[in-house]
Amino acid sequence: MSPRLVTLLGTALLLVGGRVSAAQTLTVAPLTASPLTVTSAVAGQQPTAVSGSGGTYSVVTLNKTAYTTITARLSAPLPANTTLSVTLASPGSGAVSMGAVQLTTSAQPVVTALPSRLSVSGLSITYTFSATSAAGVLSQPVSVVFALAP
Repeated sequence: MSPRLVTLLGTALLLVGGRVSAAQTLTVAPLTASPLTVTSAVAGQQPTAVSGSGGTYSVVTLNKTAYTTITARLSAPLPANTTLSVTLASPGSGAVSMGAVQLTTSAQPVVTALPSRLSVSGLSITYTFSATSAAGVLSQPVSVVFALAP
């Protein structure tokens, strides 16, 4: 079985009219066990997906005006026959984690219903990478871009 791997680099963006807002922040710490490498499979079945945790995020929405969602997207498309999903732990206070979200280059909600006054840190991020046997050997770094959105 040939390995398939993706290097994950978490980045966070918060733009308000082209300016960074100090009252609202989203900070992402990268996955500690990067890259994720698919290296095993049961005979006659597709390769086994791998998960990596150790990445964390922090969010502050003090005096927020419009941000209610954390979104995630890929910086570039993944190669054919591969997928990458991300799960963010819920920050509580009524916020809702969307569970495992399969990522594309379009921003997708991963945490919704952020309250207007929230300050939490060290929340877990889990990435799950899978590849079919048709994917072949891959070595393509990809970034996951997180953002606060209305």
